[in-house]
Amino acid sequence: MPSDSANSRDSMSGSETSRVTEPTSDTGSADRAVPEQVPRASVPALDAMLGRPFKVLDDGFVRVLDYMGDDAAVVQAARISYGAGTKQIHQDRGLIRYLMRKHHTTPFEMCDIKLHVRVPMDTWRQWVRHRTACLAAGTDLVFDLPGGLRRQGRQAYRVKIEELYRKFQPTLNRTRPDTQRNPCFGAGRVRAMLLRQMNEDTGLIQHTHIVNVYKNGIKPVFRMILCDGKTIECTADHRFRFADGWKTLAAATGLRLVGRHAVWTPGNYDLYVNGRELSDGVIHRDRSWLNEQYNVLNRRISDIAAAAGISYPTIRKWIRKYGLAHAKGGRSTPPWNVGRRYRLGPRRLSSAFTAANRRVRSGPASNFWRGGVTSGRASVARWTAQAARRVHDRNGWTCQLCHERSATLHAHHIVPVWADASRARDERNLTTLCIRCHRRVHLDELAYVEQLGGPPARAEWVRRPRIAWNRVVAAKMVRIERFEYAGEKDTYDIEVEGPYHNFVANGIVTHNSVNEYSTRYSVAIDATQQTAPDEWRLQAAGNRQGSSGTLPVEAGERLSAAERALQDEARRVYEERLAAGVAREQARKDLPLSTYTEAYWKINLHNLLHFLHLRMDDHAQEEIRAYARVIGEEIVAAWVPIAWEAFLDYRRHALQLSGIETEIVRLINLDDRAGALRVAGEHGLLTRRRDGGLARNRERAELDTKLALLGLVAPWS
Repeated sequence: MPSDSANSRDSMSGSETSRVTEPTSDTGSADRAVPEQVPRASVPALDAMLGRPFKVLDDGFVRVLDYMGDDAAVVQAARISYGAGTKQIHQDRGLIRYLMRKHHTTPFEMCDIKLHVRVPMDTWRQWVRHRTACLAAGTDLVFDLPGGLRRQGRQAYRVKIEELYRKFQPTLNRTRPDTQRNPCFGAGRVRAMLLRQMNEDTGLIQHTHIVNVYKNGIKPVFRMILCDGKTIECTADHRFRFADGWKTLAAATGLRLVGRHAVWTPGNYDLYVNGRELSDGVIHRDRSWLNEQYNVLNRRISDIAAAAGISYPTIRKWIRKYGLAHAKGGRSTPPWNVGRRYRLGPRRLSSAFTAANRRVRSGPASNFWRGGVTSGRASVARWTAQAARRVHDRNGWTCQLCHERSATLHAHHIVPVWADASRARDERNLTTLCIRCHRRVHLDELAYVEQLGGPPARAEWVRRPRIAWNRVVAAKMVRIERFEYAGEKDTYDIEVEGPYHNFVANGIVTHNSVNEYSTRYSVAIDATQQTAPDEWRLQAAGNRQGSSGTLPVEAGERLSAAERALQDEARRVYEERLAAGVAREQARKDLPLSTYTEAYWKINLHNLLHFLHLRMDDHAQEEIRAYARVIGEEIVAAWVPIAWEAFLDYRRHALQLSGIETEIVRLINLDDRAGALRVAGEHGLLTRRRDGGLARNRERAELDTKLALLGLVAPWS
């Protein structure tokens, strides 16, 4: 969301060891010191409810998993930024109310909370629109082309995040009705693309799929520059995978904005990037990976073996070979078959084994593989084919080596392209050869250069190292060099499929802002949100997005019974598909939106209050209002009671008047009924119907509500 000028001027926290950089600075990191550890803030009322679910609707819940900061953190952030100016504000309550009243938002971003929610899918679709962590326009997402994977390699394809967002928007069909195209065709193609992702258990680079792309408006963004030259622009609350887990840049480095400068706490910060290639293709033989799995992540040998796709003894052998074993002793006696050799009889290969062997020894895996055909060489081949007729016509359609005519002729480069690339598109370097001579010349191309009329050529074939077909790419860690403030830009976020909710952007492993339960990998939750007979709401007459009143209970009972039957049938069909072996990702497609899903939601206090302000409003959908009330009244009120009180006074229960409304209220107070009617009429609030009555006007209806709260009577009523 856009930041206000006061926000960026004087609402950012800092520290005495913070570093300030201009947007183009090149400050190094060699002199950074490790920051002093500060005791973690604790709120006893919130500690008492950690992990305890608050029931919402019929089968939903909200529970707190973790939090950071409290009211004191907001005060501390503001007083550091304001400096001596806070001496005039002596109480924490007064300062927090001042910050809320003046819309100084950044001190509230010093507090974070992580929630676990169970919510119906249709309600969740509204929920995830409130996303805070964002990537700036211009960020490249890294995909792998299926053709590269079929050739048992990798071929990167980069797409900018704003282009992905454009593809996810429905297109406007302008063709005839009988030739209409799918308006979401672009989104379907993007969802099928292979987006790079890091396996958080093994560190290997794998693939995921995009679920949706969101545009989050203009926000202040920072440019993070790594020591290997990689850069990415994002908001300070975007999460990356650091050595000690997922953290936002603000939480891990103290990154914040002071004036027009990027400020962060000195220190050594390492995060994961796209990866290194393990050329032998055997992940368990990579010492650094094995050490990370066994000694850093403390994984069991059986789990490491399962991740690498090999046996338990093999992992144990390489742990001993690299000296990574824990000080727990070893075997007392050597294995019984050490040093023994075995002689096997002749082996008769089956056709299935032969076919499989041919498959794994083809393409890049072949001993004769020379790297394939690059796009540049393919372009030269096309040009040669186009010039061949002119070359053959010039040579009288006769082979220039055996001087015989042939049914099949080839345009041949006299000086090979690999020996002199500058002559690749020179027609004078082309000659005509029959198929027999062409094959003979290619046995030793340089020996025939002068014989075919070319200049003396001396070049050596440089053998390129063979790349294993089964090479593995594993993520590696790189240190952050510096940050720069990149200004305010359009920001976006994407949602990806699980089980790991991360993706590779600009070569850096980054996280999306929401973790949702994935029915692509797990069986759907066997619970649906059901409507009581007296809760079926009527469509509002003046608001297509709202409701007003309820149906009679008798009609509601029939609708509730039909709802239960529909949900039961959808669940039966879903489970029948699973029992038949249908993939979960396909079996789920007909589940109703009332099916519950679960998600982990991490958000700072400022954005949480913004969410509550919108979703606790009387015009919000009742289902999401139920969740907002529980989060606000039960959790936030216990977590930051002073900030919650200020939020209720200055946001939730505050009355905001536009300039037109202020003028009308002033005239009503002056008992100038005619003046109030004149102002309202000039601004289109008193449009008449054909029968002379007032036409429906939403802005006038809202003003009527505000006047009633102020104890005033509208002059047009």
